Amino acid sequence: MRPQAGRKHAGALTMSDMSLAETQARLKAYILDTSKDTAPVLPLLDGSFGLARDARLAVYHRAYRARLRDALGTVFERTWIYLGDDEFGREAERYIEQTPSLSPNLRDYGHRFPDDLAGSMPADPEVSELARMDWLLHDAFDAPNRPRLQADALTQLSDTDWEHVKFIFMPGTALATFAWNTIEVWHALDQQLTPPPARALPHALPCLFWRNDKQSSFRSLSAAEHFMLDMLLAGNGYAMSCSMLAERHPDAAGFIGPWLQRWLSEGLISAVATGEAVTGR
Repeated sequence: MRPQAGRKHAGALTMSDMSLAETQARLKAYILDTSKDTAPVLPLLDGSFGLARDARLAVYHRAYRARLRDALGTVFERTWIYLGDDEFGREAERYIEQTPSLSPNLRDYGHRFPDDLAGSMPADPEVSELARMDWLLHDAFDAPNRPRLQADALTQLSDTDWEHVKFIFMPGTALATFAWNTIEVWHALDQQLTPPPARALPHALPCLFWRNDKQSSFRSLSAAEHFMLDMLLAGNGYAMSCSMLAERHPDAAGFIGPWLQRWLSEGLISAVATGEAVTGR
């Protein structure tokens, strides 16, 4: 028997047959699917437009990946330059297929890319370190704003306060340690020079990353300053951190005051906490 006019064929679904959430879920599954299987979503599209339905779907499939590729290229600019277009493109494509975007904001997309490169390029460990630098500088630059702690706020602390005080650092402040001459490579790329050959350092180099005013910055650290900052960034009190520093680096006691002055001048600290009270916010 011929179907009556206006009656849908069995199994032919349209957008009106399902909820908006299910329609969106099918389209999302298609966009994320590397096989480009249009069968689950093709019937949902109106075929009356000039462009074929599968061609219209392909636009979304390609655009999603192109947008993520652009986001990675923007954040990991020096890693891209170091690897070159082809190799960076392959690594970015592999990462995109394995790591879908989980947020409508692309700011955080790529936070796993340095670790991913460490796994995919074990023979070139400087690449993942370079990507780590790119990411930390991006994260510092785009971190939320907070007022700097002013030095006179510390003069208001009592001796009892100093026994319990903790420093609250600016968002985006981070530490990283590099086993290769990654800093040297980064500087060469930043100056549009040919980077030196990768080489392992005799001792790992700790570095600090933060935003100073409107510019993301980094600098190398001594082992003692790195230890002190690591303790404080982990939320330990200033007095306890000084005590631990004296045990680990007894020759560094005279640097504690100058370090604190420098951290304030660099804008690393946003507030101090003494018990329940927070000063400087």
